[in-house]
Amino acid sequence: MSRIIVVTNPADDIPLKYLDAWLELIIETAKKQKDTLIFELKNEQANKQELTRVIQKEKPQLILFNGHGNDSCIAGFKQEILIKCNDNECLLKGKIVHSISCNSGKELGQKCIKIGTLSYIGYSEEFKLTHLNKQTKQERLNDPIATFFLGPAFEVVLALINGATTAEAYKKSQAMYAKCLRTLLASSKTEYNTTIASRLFHNLEYQVCLGNHQVSF
Repeated sequence: MSRIIVVTNPADDIPLKYLDAWLELIIETAKKQKDTLIFELKNEQANKQELTRVIQKEKPQLILFNGHGNDSCIAGFKQEILIKCNDNECLLKGKIVHSISCNSGKELGQKCIKIGTLSYIGYSEEFKLTHLNKQTKQERLNDPIATFFLGPAFEVVLALINGATTAEAYKKSQAMYAKCLRTLLASSKTEYNTTIASRLFHNLEYQVCLGNHQVSF
């Protein structure tokens, strides 16, 4: 039986285009796994109807959300709501979910666990991202400032694809956040050890791992 991943990738503004650049690494890693299939809903495909269709048809065990959001919902292309509390969160029942979507780990994540989502890894407050506003995909991937934020965030997904439990994946991400934070605090550049470090610490502090900590993809 194949392991199935569904990933949403709206990529319709600069922050989401940074996520798009990093998602290429995730997709490449998944494709190297002989037992793993990945379905990417990119740009206009990151809509509620298509998400519903692909989840019901392909029955993924792991769903990766990349987009904007708030306490009660996750959005897709052009801010269309994909998953919302007390609406269609039942689509995530029996799944492992990773969400880079502001605040969605607060109310939505908790509700998902209550209705049977196996595990929900995300952020209970705003996901902060500082970058150098690079213009090409390769430049965004190599952006040294963005790497402090996106390296730890996507470490969760890489670990899950490679067989880690949700607890192990979360711990690896937290450890990478801490390592990046130490690098920033040791820097002689004032903006590194003040503003950027503060924003990165925010992500470390508000990253959450809800539900079953021993489940794996």
